[in-house]
Amino acid sequence: MLFILTGCKKEILVPNNGIYRGVFKEIYNGTDTLAGGVVYLALWENSNSFQMVGDSLTGAPASHKGTFFIQDASRIIYTNSHVPNGQYDADHYLDTTYNYFFDDEVFEFTFDDGTTLYEYKLIRD
Repeated sequence: MLFILTGCKKEILVPNNGIYRGVFKEIYNGTDTLAGGVVYLALWENSNSFQMVGDSLTGAPASHKGTFFIQDASRIIYTNSHVPNGQYDADHYLDTTYNYFFDDEVFEFTFDDGTTLYEYKLIRD
């Protein structure tokens, strides 16, 4: 009897180590883009830490670092450990709970405060 084993690739749904590159947008009332820029986000699982570098030309989002915690399969909590710079909007720092989508290549996360959507669309670099 011959058995053929086929490999199943396990789906990865939790953000993991890597450098992610993409865009940030701050969208007011679903229509007006108030700010935006290119971002690089580095994640380190072993220390649950992150570092974000924002586009210096637009000033959004601010470059900073901190820790992250995966709350469940769709929510990630970021805690900023960088002293905020008064020149940047406080909401341009990752420092709250975001809804996320992750498939081991695409990493998207958003936070909506009721009037403004903070949207990050990244891919593994």
